[in-house]
Amino acid sequence: MVKSGKIFGYMQKMNGLYFIPIFAVVVVGIVFKRVPPLAAKVGLIVGFAAIALGYFVFPDVVNAMHEFHFLGAVFTMLGLIMLLIGFSQPLAEPWEQQYSGDVEMTPWVYARPMGLALVVIVLLIYAGFADFSVL
Repeated sequence: MVKSGKIFGYMQKMNGLYFIPIFAVVVVGIVFKRVPPLAAKVGLIVGFAAIALGYFVFPDVVNAMHEFHFLGAVFTMLGLIMLLIGFSQPLAEPWEQQYSGDVEMTPWVYARPMGLALVVIVLLIYAGFADFSVL
């Protein structure tokens, strides 16, 4: 049972289960255009399994180091696994995003004025709650 004071830490652990593998796949996919889809699938499955095993089956391994170091080690391992797959079975052509035309991509006319208005509103809220007496 999770104590109420540790719920945030527990939620962070559970987020790490899926976030680290997805982040590794995205980084490798953006940087290396010839890595095949098989590498992403393997990265997701191995990453989830490795983190789940570390958290639930072998918690002494995670407790021996800081939790963030464990997640960093898994991230590095996933990157290397995906690169090995990419170097052994590279795509013939580098992958490139093609515009399909399914979504209207015309910029909104009021995007800049509304963005500026939001920045001004945030600054006004900050100024309203800030304690300027410490300056």
